[in-house]
Order: sequence, then structure tokens, then C-alpha cells
Amino acid sequence: MITMFKPYVSEKVAPALTEILKTSWIGQGPHVDKVEEKFEKMFDTFGALTLNSCTSALHLALILSDLGEGDEVITTPMTCSATNMPILYEKARPVFADIQKSSLNIDPKDIKKKLTSKTKAIMVVHWGGEPCDMDEILAIAKEAKVPVIEDAAHALGAKYKAKYIGAVSDFTCFSFQAIKQITTVDGGILTCKDDAHYKRGKLLRWYGIDRDFKGDIYWKFKVEEAGFKYHMNDVTATMLSIQLDDLEKVNSRRREIVKRYREALKDVKGLTLLEKKPDRESGNWLFTTLVERRDDFTKMLKASDIETHMVHVRCDVYPIFGGKRLDLPAMNEVEPKYVSIPLHQGLTDDDVDKVVKTIKKGW
Repeated sequence: MITMFKPYVSEKVAPALTEILKTSWIGQGPHVDKVEEKFEKMFDTFGALTLNSCTSALHLALILSDLGEGDEVITTPMTCSATNMPILYEKARPVFADIQKSSLNIDPKDIKKKLTSKTKAIMVVHWGGEPCDMDEILAIAKEAKVPVIEDAAHALGAKYKAKYIGAVSDFTCFSFQAIKQITTVDGGILTCKDDAHYKRGKLLRWYGIDRDFKGDIYWKFKVEEAGFKYHMNDVTATMLSIQLDDLEKVNSRRREIVKRYREALKDVKGLTLLEKKPDRESGNWLFTTLVERRDDFTKMLKASDIETHMVHVRCDVYPIFGGKRLDLPAMNEVEPKYVSIPLHQGLTDDDVDKVVKTIKKGW
């Protein structure tokens, strides 16, 4: 079976974890500090906070945006429910904007239409790793005086106009979940542009406790705000540091596969490739296409032992978000068409050839 995903784990991880597990400290410690510094240098970013998940990063970003009960967050329906769940944690309301058919990313024009006096943040997702139209989105946010929160779970290593994703907006949230480009099994990072947000986020991720407290007796710290157990530990941080060393190798292979797919499939009848703009570089987590008669397409590939998947279902149809298929014309048009085919560093050239040849036979 040619699978949709295959976790990448460096051969250096196991021996490194064995060594750290022999030490006297495996909780949050020096390895966390080191990998945060490493991440900031790698991606020219700032205020990196390692966390236990991207969902935790999104939640903290919303809290740091001063989101409260009854407030609104303009967001995309085209994402994992985990993107939008944290909005509900704060008793606020997700307002779903339409997407662009060409990219499946949130449409800046519809963001502008959905702004109200209750809007407290704009949340965007870089579908498949392809960056959104950030200039337009940031301009809208600036005019509305609200922060932009990027869910970059798909976009590690992506660039927008020569800037790494993570160095563009007020807050950016990354994922190291099991099937992402690189994994720590679970884990995330939040980057904060504002130093005050960074310092507050650092407290919130560990019960509101100042881990950097330097009193005469270390437990005499004050807890002034309720926090969470969202921090990363040294075991996970050790794995993350090793995995980051291989990110370019992993993403390079993904770029090769994407290039082959796009060249081979560009003229296939009944299949439309998503747009790739020259001023940005994708993280290439997914290779999503729009196909006619999607069920027939997926059954045909399954018969040849090739997996396909929608990956995420539009959020507005879930009961927790209202359970109604909203009037979002582009989302409604692509909903029965979008599907992803295998993309990961473990695919061989023969695997890619098989996927291409099977699709070209038709369905």
C-alpha cells in the first residue's frame, strides 16, 4: 500500500533519547531553552515558546489576543477542527470566511466582509503548506486593529516573500504531530512578535508560574494568572532538535515529489491542480487536487493500493460549530472535489510513478 503519510524519525533520535532518559532531569529544562533558540535562528523569528501541541499554541495565542466571551474570530472552515476549538474554549464565536478555489486558503476579500465591532482576531491556515495572501490579510488586520494568528501546522519551512512563516504575523503556531513534515509524536511551537506576549505566554504554558524566578528560595514565586500544563519537556525537545536538523532534507524530497506530480498531472482531464504563486514557497505537507467524481477517483486508486484522503472536513458542518453548511460559495463548490494523494519523504520514485500512471488511466 502506498500510504498518504509516513512519519519521519531520524536514526539519531533513539540513541539521543536513551541518553537523556538516563539523566536526572527529563521535564522542562535546558534542552527546551536550546531548541527554542535554535528554532528562532533557523526561521529568523522571535519569541518561540515550545508547547505540547499546536492546539495549545492556538489557545495561548487567542488568550494573548485578549479574546473573551462573546467576541468573534474570523477564521477558515477549511481546516482541522483543532484550529477552531480553542475559540470555543474562550466562549467566543468562530466566524467562517470563504476560501479561494485556487488555493483552498482563506479569502482576504471575505475576511473584510465578515469584520464587525466584535472581531478580536483573524486566524488563517496555510492549506497544505502554501502560504495565504498575507499582505492583504495583514493590511485588513491593521485597519481593524486586530492581531493575525497563523495556524502553520502545514507550513513548517514555508516562506512568504522571502520571509519564513513564523516571522510574518503577531502569532504563528506550528505542529510536530505524528504525520507532519517532522514529528516529535506530539508537540508545537508558538512564536510571538511582541515581547510582552512572549513573557505572558511563557507563564501561561506552565500554570502561570515564573520558571525563571531568581529569589533566595526558588519556590517563593507568585502566581497571578491561571495557566495551563502546555509546556514541552526535555525529552521531546531533544527529539525536536534532532528532527529540525533534517527538515531541509525532508522538505527537499517533498519538493521533488510535488514538482513531478505537477508536471505529470497538469493536463489530466477531470483534475485541477491548485495554484502555486511565485512569491512564496510551500511547506508541501499535502498535495491536494480538485477532481471530478471524487468517489470514483478514490475507489480507483484504492483498487491499486494507493491511499487518498480529504484530510479535513469543513468545520462549519460539525454540530459544535453550528452544524450548518454555510453560504460560502467557493467552499461549497470545492467541497465535493478536493482530495489529497500521497506525499511524504518515504515515497520512492517508483511509488510516485505508480500514482501518476494510475491517475492517468482515468476513473
